[in-house]
Amino acid sequence: MVSIIKRKNAYHYLVYHSGSGRHERYLGRNIPADIESIKQKFEEEMYHKENIPLLERIAEGYSRHAATVDKKITELEHYEFKIHHIYSTQRIEGGTMTLGQTRNLLRYRLSPQNTPMEHVTEAEQMEKVFDEMLTAKPNVSKDLILRWHEILFERTDPNNAGSFRRADVAPYGTKVEYSSWPDVVSDIENLLDWYHKNVKKTNPVVMASAFHRRFELIHPFIDGNGRIGRLLMLLMLHGNGYPMMNILPREKNVYINKLESSQVRDNDMIFLKWFVSKYVRDNKRYLG
Repeated sequence: MVSIIKRKNAYHYLVYHSGSGRHERYLGRNIPADIESIKQKFEEEMYHKENIPLLERIAEGYSRHAATVDKKITELEHYEFKIHHIYSTQRIEGGTMTLGQTRNLLRYRLSPQNTPMEHVTEAEQMEKVFDEMLTAKPNVSKDLILRWHEILFERTDPNNAGSFRRADVAPYGTKVEYSSWPDVVSDIENLLDWYHKNVKKTNPVVMASAFHRRFELIHPFIDGNGRIGRLLMLLMLHGNGYPMMNILPREKNVYINKLESSQVRDNDMIFLKWFVSKYVRDNKRYLG
């Protein structure tokens, strides 16, 4: 949290408050006209300064874990994560299968009864994309995004599979505005340009959060934006040696609320704070 204080000498200071302490920055006698932008940049700087070392410790602990356990244990951990992720990401988007049904489908190829075949088929296709993600390099491209979308929907929506949307869409009951459909391609290209310019100088967790937020607010597809967006998030984490993070169905409301609030209030930090807090909480076992 950032606030402005005025001292007896009539000088103004920015103050950043957190659980770890307090930081100040001199502003001057007068408050600048672009104070909101200055406050946001100061908050980002201080937040990163406090949290990047914590994220790096998680990566180091995860690396030590991977180096000390049998390869089969790592493969089993990835397999269990895959089942939980496919269950979660499908449920967030309205899927009806339980965790047990998802496990039986992916492990034993037992299709659940009284479940739409579309949900079953897309879970199977999601497994194909997930397995590709595990071995892919974190080099995100338009071709990669479209290929994953095509795999996901080639059996359930072949007319839209692997294609950016050709119509406008809007979320119900919010002030969020997705990209107009004629702008989707250029917006995705601009996002990828931004990604490649910043990826080497940005912590992978911060990049995964920032890219995911921007991707979801472009909403480049008729369907599958959340599922593809979360797979790209996993790629940026796993491909850079960081543990993956699963967004659970019970977290859906706060997750979407943070995404939408970030756009409506034009503040990246809203989603980033939630994302990093969850990431640290989910991976605290690697802090040692």
